[in-house]
Amino acid sequence: MDELLINQYLNKKGIAIIGQCFSYDKNMQRNDITSQVDLIIEFHKLLLGGNLTGLSKIKSTIGREVESHKVQIRKLQMHYAYISNKTCTNEIENIILSNGKIMLEKANKAINYIYEHDYFGVIKRSMNREEICLGKVDKSNLRKNNEKIEVCTIKGMTYNLVEEDLYNYIKKLQRKEINIDEEELIKLFVHGSHLSISSFDYLRGLCSYPKDFLRFWERYRDSKNDNIREIYNIPNIECTNGKKAKNESQLLTGLKKSLKYESKNFII
Repeated sequence: MDELLINQYLNKKGIAIIGQCFSYDKNMQRNDITSQVDLIIEFHKLLLGGNLTGLSKIKSTIGREVESHKVQIRKLQMHYAYISNKTCTNEIENIILSNGKIMLEKANKAINYIYEHDYFGVIKRSMNREEICLGKVDKSNLRKNNEKIEVCTIKGMTYNLVEEDLYNYIKKLQRKEINIDEEELIKLFVHGSHLSISSFDYLRGLCSYPKDFLRFWERYRDSKNDNIREIYNIPNIECTNGKKAKNESQLLTGLKKSLKYESKNFII
C-alpha cells in the first residue's frame, strides 16, 4: 500500500491518519457505543465507491471470513472425533468434549443461515459499490476530533463488506466483557447505512458463529500438531494465521471466557 498517496486521498475526504493509538475511557456507556457505530457508518460513507486502485494496492478480503469458518469447522470436527476416542485428556480437552459438539453445531447453523439469506447478494452489492473497511474500528483506532475523523492506522484497510467492520467491533466489545445488545447494534448499523434485510441477516449469522471459542480450540489443536512434529522431527509449519499457539494456560482462559458470551443463543 502506498501510504503517502492514500493518506493524501483520505485527507481530501476529511480523514486524518494520526499514526498513534488513541486513549479513551474504558468505562463505555450505551451512548458511547452507539456513537461509535454512527462514526463507523460515517467513515464508510466517505469512502463509498472510492476506487483506490490507481493509488494503492489495497487487497480484497471479500468472502474470506465465511470461507475460513467453513475450513475451520471441518478441521475441528476431525479433532473432536480424535479426542473423543482417546483416553488421556486434560482440562482443555474436557471443555472441548463438554462444549465442542454444541459449538460446532452452532457454527454450522450460522454458516447455513448466512448462505440461505442472500449471502451472494450482499457480496455483489459490496463489489459493485467498492466498499472499503478499516478493519479496526474501536475507539483506539477511530475517533472524531471536532469535525475531522481521525484514524490511528490503516494497515487493516481492505475492500470488504462494510458489515465486517461492525462485526469486528461487536467481537471487540464482547471480548472486553462489555454488556451489549448485539441485535440493537446491528439494526442501528443496517438502518444508518441504508442496507437491506440481507445485511441484517448476514450480521445475525456472523454474530451467531462462536468465533472465539473455535479460534482458541484451533490454536490448541495446532499446538498439539507442533508437539507431534517435534517428536518425529518433522519440519515446522506455521500455525493458523501465522501465529504460534498460546500456552495451554492462556488457551484455557480464552476458552472459558469465550463460552460466557458465545454459548448464548442468537439466531439458534
